[in-house]
Amino acid sequence: MDKKLIGAIMAFSLAGSLLFSGCSSKNQNTGEQTAEESMIQDVKSEVTLGEYKGLPVTVEKLPDVTDDEVTDAVMAAVENASVTGEITDRAVASGDTVNVDYTGYMDGEEIPESSVEDYNILIGSGVFFNGAESSLIGVMPGETANISVTYPEGYPQEDLVGKNAVYQVTVNYIVSEEQAELTDEFVSQISDCQTVDEYRQMVREALETSRENEREQNRRNAVWDKVLENAQVVAYNSGEVQEIVDQYTSYDQSAARDFEMSLEDYVQTYQGVTMDEYTAAIEDIAKQEIKERLVIDAIAQAENINGDNATDEEIQKCSQQQGYDAVDAYKQDRGSDGMAEDVKGLRVVDFVVDSAQITEE
Repeated sequence: MDKKLIGAIMAFSLAGSLLFSGCSSKNQNTGEQTAEESMIQDVKSEVTLGEYKGLPVTVEKLPDVTDDEVTDAVMAAVENASVTGEITDRAVASGDTVNVDYTGYMDGEEIPESSVEDYNILIGSGVFFNGAESSLIGVMPGETANISVTYPEGYPQEDLVGKNAVYQVTVNYIVSEEQAELTDEFVSQISDCQTVDEYRQMVREALETSRENEREQNRRNAVWDKVLENAQVVAYNSGEVQEIVDQYTSYDQSAARDFEMSLEDYVQTYQGVTMDEYTAAIEDIAKQEIKERLVIDAIAQAENINGDNATDEEIQKCSQQQGYDAVDAYKQDRGSDGMAEDVKGLRVVDFVVDSAQITEE
């Protein structure tokens, strides 16, 4: 499993898994194993398929994108944006962000590689030689100020530490930030659109694509959930279960160390569960993962489905499903065998979804 997904899966899966983990894994009255625990044996994991072809499934019918939704999305982009301007008719004040050009001089000679142009400095931030930028207060845009500095300890150029220099700083303008407005100029800055109408159409198309993707994902989830529901695991291999449990636990132990916490404190604080509930939940997740793999393999064998000769589109889908931003990173992490397994799983789900009788209502 791609470790980048584990945290997100844990947050989602724990909530659902805990609904079913209220009972102890052993019968407290007799000491006998429950039916669930008796399935965890040192034998090969095995599943018996139920019906998986032509399944009748009903899913929620999602509405079409409305004009109001388009308007809300457009205005959200505007409200979350600001536009910058240039103020040139007043002097620099504390708290201003100013755009400057500067060059350093030592003993009247220009310091190599000390010239910088079009640089923004927040007055009072202390980023310019421990606050030397405050010397620009009162300077008008277009004027140049000479600022005396001493190179501090830790300066990247060690040969300059402790030496004095003068920086000639020209204030180009004071940067202003204002709430954006929905104009042709604004949309051209944040998109490839040239007009507001073009931008609205682009947003509508993006929302419609997203809505259709949601419909498709709902259909796939509903059909696949039914396939898994119809299948029955005959046995779980305890080693396989423990391997997956260890993956989840290792991830959370690493996260706990980052917070300088014990695993128990971490899961109680950030996942809202006790260690017993946590252990039961990740064991349920491990079993679910094993069951899903077994069902995929069984259907693939029955229908002669494999992951050979994957298309670029299939690899892209698998990459996205596993949370990768770049296909190349996915390919490197999964390798040819891992990608073949992923594509086989994709094709199995495609097969059962294509054969299903799906009703939207």
